[in-house]
Amino acid sequence: MSSPFTATTRKTGDDNVTDTLLEQLESLVGSDDFDYESMEIIEKLRAEGAGLETAEKMLQIIERHPLYDFGMPGEMAYFIEDLYPDYLPALIASVNRTPALLTVWMLNRCINASDQKDGLLSVLKRTAENPAAAREIRDSAAGFYEYQTRT
Repeated sequence: MSSPFTATTRKTGDDNVTDTLLEQLESLVGSDDFDYESMEIIEKLRAEGAGLETAEKMLQIIERHPLYDFGMPGEMAYFIEDLYPDYLPALIASVNRTPALLTVWMLNRCINASDQKDGLLSVLKRTAENPAAAREIRDSAAGFYEYQTRT
C-alpha cells in the first residue's frame, strides 16, 4: 500500500522521515492532544528542513478532514503560512479540490494580505457556491466573501 504522502514536487529534507512525521501528524486527528503533539511533530519537520512539498502534503491532510478543527490557526497553518506567498498556488488548488474550514480561513487571510484580491475572491465565491462542500464550509466561505466585498 502506498503512502498518501508520495512526493510530487521538489524534495526537501529526508523524505522517509518527513513522510513518517506526516503520518504521525494525521494519526493525531481527533485526539485530545492534537494541539500539543502536532506542535512537537511540526518542530521536527522544521528541523528536517521541510518546506513547500511538506506544506502541500499538510494541505492534503486537511482535505481528508475538512471539518476538523486543526486550530485557528494552529501549528499546521503557521507552518504553511511561513511559506507565503510560495504556498498560495497549492492552497488555491487545495480549496478547489476539497475545501476545508481551515483552508477557507487561510484563503481569507491571504486575501487580507494580497494586492491581487480578485482571483482569490473568485475562489472564495466558488467555494461558497460549491454544492459538494459541507454546509459549514460553504457558510464560512460565504461569510468571508461578504466581509471581503463589503464597501
